[in-house]
Amino acid sequence: MKRIISVIFFIILFFTGKSYAQDSAITCSLGFTFEISEDRSWGYKEPVIVDITPGSPAEKAGLNINDIILSVNHNGTYLKSYQTIMSWFNQDPDKMMLAIRNFRHAFKEYTIYKDCRHSDAIREAQLAPVFAFYSLEDVQTRRFVVPVKTTVNENALFHNYSTFSFVTSDESTRQLDERINAIFIRALAEVGLQYDPGDPDFIIQTYYSYESNPMYKPDSPTYGSYQPVWRFDTRSNRMLKLPLYNPSEAVRVDDIAYNLEFGYRFYDRKFVEAGEMIQIWESEVQERLSSQYSLVDYLEMNLPLLLKKFPNVGNKSFGTYNVNYQKYNYTGIGYNMGDLKTVASVDPGSPAARAGILPGDVVINIQGQDFDHTSQSLTEGYRRFIAETMNLRDKSTRYTDSNGFKECMFWDVSKYNAVSTAISNNRRYKSAFSYLFNFNQYVDWTTPVSINIIVLRDGNEMNFAVTPQITVSSHMLVY
Repeated sequence: MKRIISVIFFIILFFTGKSYAQDSAITCSLGFTFEISEDRSWGYKEPVIVDITPGSPAEKAGLNINDIILSVNHNGTYLKSYQTIMSWFNQDPDKMMLAIRNFRHAFKEYTIYKDCRHSDAIREAQLAPVFAFYSLEDVQTRRFVVPVKTTVNENALFHNYSTFSFVTSDESTRQLDERINAIFIRALAEVGLQYDPGDPDFIIQTYYSYESNPMYKPDSPTYGSYQPVWRFDTRSNRMLKLPLYNPSEAVRVDDIAYNLEFGYRFYDRKFVEAGEMIQIWESEVQERLSSQYSLVDYLEMNLPLLLKKFPNVGNKSFGTYNVNYQKYNYTGIGYNMGDLKTVASVDPGSPAARAGILPGDVVINIQGQDFDHTSQSLTEGYRRFIAETMNLRDKSTRYTDSNGFKECMFWDVSKYNAVSTAISNNRRYKSAFSYLFNFNQYVDWTTPVSINIIVLRDGNEMNFAVTPQITVSSHMLVY
C-alpha cells in the first residue's frame, strides 16, 4: 500500500511541477509511436505503429497498431532511418499526411491534425490515469503473459493476404470446429481479413486437446495458493480472472485439474508457391487449469488474444500483452499543470467550448466539489482517500497493474453508496477530479447527465452546464 501512495504522489508532483519554465511554449502531439520493422513478413525496413495514445489525434484519425507507414508528407519511408522519418513530422506546424498499409488497405492516406496546446496544459485523458483510484473499473493499465509459441515462414509477406477459409472438418468434430471457426471469423474481420470459402488466400487448420489430470488432488494443501491469472476480454473490454495457472509460476502437478492444448496453422495457397499448401504461420498454447473451463469458453476469450500476435509476431516463445483501457468524462478542458485549477486550453468544438468556458478561467467548483486545493492539499487528500477507502473495495478483485501496484481492487458492489458518500467528502479528500468518472453510481449517486462547472473570470463567478462525452479508449500492445 505504501508503494502505491508514494508512486501516485510522485506522478502528481510530476504533473504539477514541470511546466514553469515553459509558460509560453506551444507543444504539438500526434499520439503514436513507431519502430522500424525487422520482421521480414510485416513491414520489413519500414516504420510500423507500435503504440497509440488514448484520445490522441492518431486515434481520432483512425490509425491502428501494426499499421505500416509508407510515406510521411509524401516522403517514402522504405529504408529510411528513424531520425530521418521523425524530421518529416515537423514540416507542417498544424498537420501531417501519412500513407499506411494494412490488411484493409494496400495504400491509404490520412491527414492528421496535430494537438497543439500550451505545454503547461494537461488533458483529461492524462488526468484519468493519475486519479484512477476513483474508478479502477474504468482506468486500467494491465500486463499479462500468454504461453503462446509461434513459428513464422519468413518467405510469406502477410500484407498480400486478404481472404481466408478453413480446412474441412471431420464429421465427428464438425460442431465444435464450426464454433471455433466462428471465433476466427470475428477476430480476423476486426483486422480487415475476410472469410471467403470460394477463393481464400490462406487456409486455417486447428488442433486441440483437453484432458483431466489423473494426479489431481482437490484436497491438496497448496491448492488455491497460487497467483490469480487475469486476462483481457475483448468482448467486454474488461480484465477477467480465469481458472488458469500463471505460465511463469511453478505449480505442483496434483494442483492441476486439466491440461489444455490448442494450436492453429495458416497455409498459403497463392503467393509463396501457387497451388501448393505452404505453412506460413503456426501458434500453439498449452495451459494448466485449476478447475473446469471448457475449451469453447477458453477460446471465446483467449483465441482473439492469440490472434493479436498476427501479423507482427514479436517474441516467438510467448506473448506479453499490455492493455491500456480508460473510460472517462471528456469536457475538453486542459488544466494548468502548475495548479490544476486554471484552464490552460479548451479543445475547439468540445463540450466545454460549446458551453462557453475559456482559457484563463479559474475553476472553483465542479458538481459541488470545490477546487480550493493546492498541489500539496490535492495530493494529500488523494493519498488519504486511497488509504481510508480500502475497506470499501472487493478483495476478490485484487490485481497488480503494469506499474507494479499490488493493491488494485474494484469497488465492492454492496458498498457503492458508501463510496459515493466518501467521494463527496470534498473537505477531507479534495476529490474534485472525481467528475471524470461521475457517470458511475459509486462516484455520484445521482449519475448526472451534465455537470455544473463554476469558474472565476475577471473577478466574476460564472456558472456553466457542460454535457461531457463519455470517452472510451482501448489499446493492446502485444510483443
